[in-house]
Amino acid sequence: MIALLNSHTIRNKFLLILMLIAILSASVTAGVLIYFESIDAEKYQQDKLVLMSSIISPSLTAAIAFNDIETINELIVPTVKSDGVFATFVYNNNDVLITKVYQDNLAGNQLKEEDKVETPLIISGENQGKLVFYADRTVIDNKMSFYKKLVAQLLIGTLFISLILSIILSRLITGPLSQLIRIAKTINKNNDYSIRAPYHSEDEVGDLTRCFNSMLDTVENRENVLESTVIDRTQALEEANKQLHHQAFEDPLSGLPNRRSFYALLNDVVNKKKEFCLLFIDLDGFKEINDSLGHDYGDILLQQVSKRIVSCVRTDDFVARLGGDEFTVILNGLTNEEKIGQIINQMLSSLESVFHIKSEKVFTSASVGVTLFPRDGSNVDTLIKNADQAMYESKRKGKNRSHYFNEEMSRQLLNKQEKITDLHNALKNEEFIIYYQPIVNLQTNEVDKAEALVRWQHPTKGLILPDDFLKTIEEESLMDELGYWVANQVLSDRLKWHQHSPRNIEISINISPSQFKSKDSLLLQWLSDFDKVSLPQNAIAFEITEHSLVHDHFKVRELLNDIRGKGIDIAIDDFGVGYSSLSYLQQLNLDILKIDHSFIDKLSNDKSSYGLCKGIVTIAKELNLLIVAEGVETRTQHKLITELGCHYGQGYLYGKPMPSEVFTHQYINQHLTD
Repeated sequence: MIALLNSHTIRNKFLLILMLIAILSASVTAGVLIYFESIDAEKYQQDKLVLMSSIISPSLTAAIAFNDIETINELIVPTVKSDGVFATFVYNNNDVLITKVYQDNLAGNQLKEEDKVETPLIISGENQGKLVFYADRTVIDNKMSFYKKLVAQLLIGTLFISLILSIILSRLITGPLSQLIRIAKTINKNNDYSIRAPYHSEDEVGDLTRCFNSMLDTVENRENVLESTVIDRTQALEEANKQLHHQAFEDPLSGLPNRRSFYALLNDVVNKKKEFCLLFIDLDGFKEINDSLGHDYGDILLQQVSKRIVSCVRTDDFVARLGGDEFTVILNGLTNEEKIGQIINQMLSSLESVFHIKSEKVFTSASVGVTLFPRDGSNVDTLIKNADQAMYESKRKGKNRSHYFNEEMSRQLLNKQEKITDLHNALKNEEFIIYYQPIVNLQTNEVDKAEALVRWQHPTKGLILPDDFLKTIEEESLMDELGYWVANQVLSDRLKWHQHSPRNIEISINISPSQFKSKDSLLLQWLSDFDKVSLPQNAIAFEITEHSLVHDHFKVRELLNDIRGKGIDIAIDDFGVGYSSLSYLQQLNLDILKIDHSFIDKLSNDKSSYGLCKGIVTIAKELNLLIVAEGVETRTQHKLITELGCHYGQGYLYGKPMPSEVFTHQYINQHLTD
C-alpha cells in the first residue's frame, strides 16, 4: 500500500483507489461512481484537446498565413502521439485540407463525427483556417469497462467512500491541467511566450507540462527569429529610403543638391518672404571642351567647378546643379549689391583659373545672371525666368561676367514673347512672302539666277526683314517648318514659270543647319516631293552657310551628295566669314561659291580684301566652282569683280529683292514679249 502511494504513475494511483473502493464502497454507489468517472474522463479528454489547441493554434495560424507546410507538420505530429487524440486535420480558410496525421497503425475509416473537436485559427480578426482533432475513445472505453467489472465486486457499503475518493482523484488529475489551460490563455492574450508552467508531479501530467513548456520554447525561439528578421528588414528599408532620397534630391555627379531640391528650397524661402539673391551660372565654352576632350573630361570639370563655387559662398548659402553646365546659388539674406559683387568676382576669378584634368590644362569661365527677391520677382517662376534672362545677357555682352536683371530686360523679354507668339501665328496664317533678288551673269548681263528671300508681312507692323525674326525662328525650333514653307513656295513659283516660259532661271533657297539635323526633317519630305515634279536640270539651288559644314561634317556631305543627285546645285553662302577650312571645298561636292559682301565692300580701297578675293576666286576656279560676288552696289565694284573673274554678281546695282509678281513680270513675262 505504501509502495502504491509513492508511485509516480496515474495508473498505479488509480489502482490504489480501486483497492480502497473495493474494501470500503458498496455496490449501491457503483452507478454513481461510474457516472462521475465517465464525466471526469470526458472532461479530461476535452480539457486536454482544448489545451493542445490553445498551445499550437498561434504558431499554426502564423504558419498557415505564410503557407509553411513544414512548420505545420512539426506542430501537429506530436499531438497524435499523446493519449486521447486519434487524428489531427488542418484546413485553410477555404475549408481545403492542408495536412493530416493519424495514430500509428490506425486507418481513417475509424473517424466519427461525434469525436470531432474544431478550433478556428484566427489572427488579427481574420480567419486563416481551422484545426480539427478526432478524439480517441479507446482509453475512455477501457477505463469504463474496467470500472464496471471492478465495481460489480465492491461492497454496497463502500460506494460512498469510493465516490469521495474518486472526486479527490479527479481533482488531483484535472487541477494541473486547469492550471495549464489558464497559463495558455494568459500567453495567448498577452503574446508573452516567456511564461512557463510549473511542474507538480512526475506523472503523465508532468510529461504534458514538459511538452507544453517545450512547445513554448520553440515558439519563443521562432518569435525571436521573426523579430530579428523584422528589425533587419526595417533597417534595410530605411537604408533604401535614404538612397532613394539621395537620388531624388542630390546630383550624382557633383554631389550638390539637384533641380528638384533647388526648386523645393526656393519655394520655401520665397514663402517665408525673406530677402535673398539668386544667381544663375552657366559655364562658357563647356560644349567645346566636351566635344574636344570627351565627356569624361567634362564630368571631371563639372565636379571641380562645383567645389570652386561652393568654396566662394558662405556656409548658410545654397548651391545646386540644375543639369548640364548650369548651376544656381541662393545667397540667403543678402541683397547688398556691393557684397554680392564681391562673392561673384571671387567666383568668376576662381573659375577663370586653370583646371588640371588628368594630363590636360583646361580653361573656362562663367556667365552669371543676378536677381534679387522681392525686387525682381515675387514668385519662383518669375525669379528663375529673370535670372536666366540676366545670365544670357551676360553671355551676349562677352561672357565671363555678371549682369543684374532690370526692367529693360523685362521689356525685351515681353517683346520677345510677343514676337514668338506672332511668329507662331504667322506660320499658321501664312503671313510670310517670298522676294526674289536677281543674280546677273557677268559675261552676258542676263539674269539667269535669283535668290529666294523670305519676308514677314505682319498684319499691323508691316513688312519685316529676316534680320528681325530669323534668329528667333531658330531659337524656337521653327526653322524646319518655315524652311519647308519657303521651299514649297519657291517650287510652286518655279513650276509656274517653267510652264509659261522656256527660260531656265535657277532659284537659290537658303537652307539652315537645323534643317539637316533630324531624320524627320521636313527638308527630306520636300526632297521626296521634288522627285515627283518635272523641272529642268539646275532649276533649284540650295545655299548653305559655312557653319553648316562644321557640325556633323560627314553626315552633311552624304546628304549634299543625295541632293546633287536630284539635279539641285549646292552653293556655299557668305564664304570667308565662317569657320570652314579650304579642305571642306575639296571634300564636298559644291557647285557655287558666294563671296561675302563684306569683302566686296572693301575691294576699291583695301588691298588685302582685293588680294583675299583674288585668292578665293583662284581656288574656286581650280575646283570648277561658279563664283558669285554678293553685295555689289557700285559700277567700280562691278568692274573689279569682273576683272577678278567672278562669274556672277548680286546686289542693289543689279536689282533689289522684289515680290514674286514683280520678278515674274520683269524677268519671266518680259522675256516672252522679247
